[in-house]
Amino acid sequence: MPDRVLFRSAAFPKYPDEDAETVNEHCWGKRLAEWLRDGLPAHGVKTGEILCEDWGWLVPVEHGGDFPVWVGCGVVEDEDDEAPATGESEFTAFVAAEPGFFKRLFKKVDTTSGTEPVLTALRAMVDSSPDIREVRWED
Repeated sequence: MPDRVLFRSAAFPKYPDEDAETVNEHCWGKRLAEWLRDGLPAHGVKTGEILCEDWGWLVPVEHGGDFPVWVGCGVVEDEDDEAPATGESEFTAFVAAEPGFFKRLFKKVDTTSGTEPVLTALRAMVDSSPDIREVRWED
């Protein structure tokens, strides 16, 4: 199952003061992270407080497993020819799991129990939003 989505939208503009929270100024997307944090629970996925990372925003997921699962998201491109006319930017969101080093050292760890419900919920949110277009799913 593809674990990364790319799409265009004008629904998640940069906060005027968002650069003050980010490590890198072109790694914004807090409104998208808030949308995911607030929307995933309606699809049965419990979320925690969003965190700013040097690559974008992280939405932690509480899944009851013994490894962390999270959704990463942010802007991909905000300075193309279409953006000035439409106010749209390209965004990405992806689901990740991080089993510990020692768990992975001796065997492959199956993380689908933690990631698959999140991917299903993410797909439902993206597919049902009228504000999101040009959706592409990738591995």
